[in-house]
Amino acid sequence: MITRPVTALLCGSKYRLKSALIFLLVLLSGGLKAADPSNPYLIGRGIADVTGPSYGIQMWGFGRADQLTEGLHIRQRARAFVIAQADNPSQRLVFVSADIGSIEHHITLSVIDQLQLRYGDSYNIDNVIISATHTHAGPGGYWHSRSDTGLDGGFYPEHFAVIVEGITASIVSAHEDLQPGNILLGKGRVTDAGANRSVTAYLENPQEERDQYAENTPTEMTLLKFVDDSGPIGVLNWYALHPTAMNFYNPLISGDHKGYASLKMEQLRGTTYSNKNDFVAAFAQADPGDVTPNTNLNNTGPGETDVATTQIMGQRQLETALEIFANANDALSGPIETRQIYVNLANYEVSERYTHTGTQTTCPSAYGYAFAGGSTEDGGGHFLFSEGMTKQRVVLDFLIRWLTGAPKWTKSVQACQAPKPILFETGTGDPSLQSQIRSVTVARIGQLVILALPTEVTTMAGRRLRAAVMSQLDDWASHIVLAGYANGYAGYVTTPEEYLIQHYEGGHTLHGRWTLPAYEQIASQLASGLNAGMPVVSTTLYDDWRGKSAQAQLYVGPTGQLNALPMGADYGDALSKDREDKTKYRKGETVQAEFWSSNPTANYITGNNFMSVEHNTAGSWQALVNDGDWDTTVRWRAEGKALVATLKWKIPLNIDAGEYRLIHLGLDPQGLKFSGASRSIQVK
Repeated sequence: MITRPVTALLCGSKYRLKSALIFLLVLLSGGLKAADPSNPYLIGRGIADVTGPSYGIQMWGFGRADQLTEGLHIRQRARAFVIAQADNPSQRLVFVSADIGSIEHHITLSVIDQLQLRYGDSYNIDNVIISATHTHAGPGGYWHSRSDTGLDGGFYPEHFAVIVEGITASIVSAHEDLQPGNILLGKGRVTDAGANRSVTAYLENPQEERDQYAENTPTEMTLLKFVDDSGPIGVLNWYALHPTAMNFYNPLISGDHKGYASLKMEQLRGTTYSNKNDFVAAFAQADPGDVTPNTNLNNTGPGETDVATTQIMGQRQLETALEIFANANDALSGPIETRQIYVNLANYEVSERYTHTGTQTTCPSAYGYAFAGGSTEDGGGHFLFSEGMTKQRVVLDFLIRWLTGAPKWTKSVQACQAPKPILFETGTGDPSLQSQIRSVTVARIGQLVILALPTEVTTMAGRRLRAAVMSQLDDWASHIVLAGYANGYAGYVTTPEEYLIQHYEGGHTLHGRWTLPAYEQIASQLASGLNAGMPVVSTTLYDDWRGKSAQAQLYVGPTGQLNALPMGADYGDALSKDREDKTKYRKGETVQAEFWSSNPTANYITGNNFMSVEHNTAGSWQALVNDGDWDTTVRWRAEGKALVATLKWKIPLNIDAGEYRLIHLGLDPQGLKFSGASRSIQVK
């Protein structure tokens, strides 16, 4: 649990005073004119680094113990927007899109704690939405564990704290940036960016329902363009596509295709990642539960490599976003309203209206065999399991308990979850292995509605959810987006029809067949309350696990710190034996240099830089790009009892000819900075 030191409390007073002064100045300058339709909102944007430990940590998403971080391709970042009514700034909404795999609800709670130290009750669970892009190319270890089985990868408090600090910093920046402005909405179709990876399950939905849609995946991007008196300051869009282009053979940290698209759009707008006025481009996640970027449907394509597929899918989203951005003209206007509720989904009663087959109940959470089988189209899972398994098997159950120490499933939960054969039962026991409390939010910004869910929603399930919400709203509601992976993580949501055949998504639908109708009912109640201006009340509280989880030490290598350098070598020294003789390069070629290095996880911080490419300009070396650039990578490997960092730079085609060099930066085992330079090269 993030502590609250005295210094933070003092800083909190300072920030609250500054916040009050900002709003007073805006008021005195006429910025809060109630009848100013051209600037109906106060808008602010912020961005911060949340890059995880770069070496030796199991990566999030594929669940493979052999997929450990070995370096960095592009940095993970949190991108935040704060929106407030200009005529009533207390009515506000925070939306964050973070380049991580999931948002554990404790992250949201800890961020809110930090915000309230600074700004009092301005921010709370009702008006803060933190969403993950769901990249599978980032390190895990930030979930609070309720088990000593190690099945969840362990809990590293340092990693959790960095994520919380980074997200908080992005929101603080957005808050301090609040200024009168406008929000323009636009929509567009993203072409050839995704394929349905569970067509067999999708076809289980009624024919008459499927006939209403031309495609079996969501292809629409909804985009918000933030504009102040100086011009555009940011963009936030939602599009449904799984970030699994970087597959489970990849050991480098990456934001996948959404990270690529954000990076490229920010670079086009001159973002430096060091200026408070930087343009922020958030490519947020929607409902991609059954949508894969691997369009060959065999964990490959359309690119020849996973990196190429990442770039292609990111570029297709980027091109659509740029087109919408240029033409967005639907100005949002109207109030900001939010409704949030905690619901216990272990045994939640769902009415006939949403089940269409009498009153039903959800189940205590459980994973199915198909979860272990994985999505075949995205590489599959354990060889003993496969999609479509619907029968419990005694031999498999014995092996599961013997190998993992997981408790045996109970008959009542098995009956409730049918036809799912249970792999792990996580929703019973005292305490349960997973929280059963889920946070759901419906928010309004003028004529736009945001449904924020802590889940991965399949295509048809997303359509039903949006329809359920819109059915409760008056004509003021013109647009709706579904923001998945928000304020928690509760597995998948399939339709009841899709659930019955137990593809991967059904095996990972934790609360059983009636999970979707339950969320439809909850979201409809929130939307109805929002529309009527009435509160939605629940007595359910979240079972906060901060301070109770077993903690793990960040991995520092099989031989301690891996810091036994060869005699005569220093950190940052280039490896002469591996130096290439080549010193002349053409544009488009890749430069490589190797350095004696230290373990970046042993002195884990974020907001740092491991690499720089420098250009000799008039006798002075000037930094050109760093380790956050798409054209650079840093990768560590063990050599003897030391670590070697391999730096690569793919020379852009539009770069100036001249003299360049690669710089490696880091911290030695004592935490002291070191750096080293490669030999200089000539680019023709």
